[in-house]
Amino acid sequence: MRALPPAFALALISTAACAQSVVPTESSAVDLVRGRRTEGFATVAQTLAYAERVTGGAFRLGGYRVDYRPEAPFARVRICYRLGIDPPTCGLAYRVAVNPAHVEPADRYDGLTRDLEHGPKAFLRALARDVDLQRQPEMLRKIQAALDPYNPYDWR
Repeated sequence: MRALPPAFALALISTAACAQSVVPTESSAVDLVRGRRTEGFATVAQTLAYAERVTGGAFRLGGYRVDYRPEAPFARVRICYRLGIDPPTCGLAYRVAVNPAHVEPADRYDGLTRDLEHGPKAFLRALARDVDLQRQPEMLRKIQAALDPYNPYDWR
């Protein structure tokens, strides 16, 4: 009976020493997001490259930014871009975890990330809609942004 507690303690120590973090490093988080397959059967990196090529410079990829929160068991990867005349923004976001590797959109049901998840054609339609909104006067853009949550139709 005396040999059981030290063996049990040794097992606990070795298990804790072998445990790996759930939060990925910056490079692995970016690689996981770039390699994520969307519902359009293209990776995120392929969809963004396609959008850059087709829009002729209206959409430009700015890079990736990885954010960590101490209490969260995941990293948030933001994809920065510039669209038309608007200032650069980091509006595309994914949550990333490892052990097991898992990537999901930060906001699955709203924004450009949703359209990116539906494939290259849906992403281009959403980009075209955002560019059309840029041509409207600033006051009208603010009114439309305030009324968007109450719009029963999904124009994307």
